[in-house]
Amino acid sequence: QLIRWRAMNRVVSHLEGVKGAVRKEADGIGGRASATLEAHRFYGDASHAEIEVDTRDVDSIVSLVDEAAMSIEFGTEHMRGLYIVTGAAGLA
Repeated sequence: QLIRWRAMNRVVSHLEGVKGAVRKEADGIGGRASATLEAHRFYGDASHAEIEVDTRDVDSIVSLVDEAAMSIEFGTEHMRGLYIVTGAAGLA
C-alpha cells in the first residue's frame, strides 16, 4: 500500500538530513541577504533594517525586519524595491 503524500511529507520533513539541509539553505539566504542589505545601508537605504533567520523544528524563515520592510523589499509607487530576501533566495 502506498503512503499518502501528507504522511510522506511528515516523514521526509523530519529526517535529520532534510532538517539540516533546510537550515543550511536558510543560513545561506540570510547571509546573502545581510550582505546585500549592508551594501544598501552604505547608501542610506534601509538604515535600520535587519535580517533575521528563524529556525524551528522543520522550517526556517528568513525575514527582513523593519517598519517599512514591505516597501524596502518590493518598492512603492515612488521607489523601486531592493528585493533583499527575494534576491538572496534566487526568486528575483
